[in-house]
Amino acid sequence: MTKNAFNDEKIKAIIQRSINIVKDVEEPYRLKAFEVVLSKLWSSLEEKEKHKGEIPQKREETSLEIKIENFAKKCNVSTEQLKNVYDFEEEKPTFILARTLQGSHSERQVLVSRCLLAAYDEVYGKKWVSLRKVLDEHSIGSLQHLARNLERRLDIFRIRGKGKSTEYKLTDTAKSETLDMIRALATGQNQS
Repeated sequence: MTKNAFNDEKIKAIIQRSINIVKDVEEPYRLKAFEVVLSKLWSSLEEKEKHKGEIPQKREETSLEIKIENFAKKCNVSTEQLKNVYDFEEEKPTFILARTLQGSHSERQVLVSRCLLAAYDEVYGKKWVSLRKVLDEHSIGSLQHLARNLERRLDIFRIRGKGKSTEYKLTDTAKSETLDMIRALATGQNQS
């Protein structure tokens, strides 16, 4: 069936439906009722056709790969370079370089926290993250002083909650600096 034949059949179906809807309306109102019904059905069909192409685009824009590509652009690196720093799972990122970082225990906690918070925000849309379990999965050492280490850096982190329900997010300034750090890590430059 060609595209025009398909459209012709839709038109015929709308006309027939309009006729059926107004068949019990008395003259002289039947013709006017037919025109109104036909107009409404036609508008409805046009609206459906107009929105048909939009639904796949919305799904495509929200896919994980698109979000990863956008994150890579913000870091000014390729997607491949970014994937040398992170492993992106369906619901969470893994910071691949966590075990290879140099520096004190406290410095590594801050760096890994920054990089994870940036990924959670940019790729998964989570601004506030409870870091204790996430960092434990990255095996960066004891988390006994995590809260104290991050609280010392209020220029980098915003904190809400207490105890095990404490959540963290990056300040706007720190987020921009963190994207630069991720670029340095992804391109093999020394981090500071």
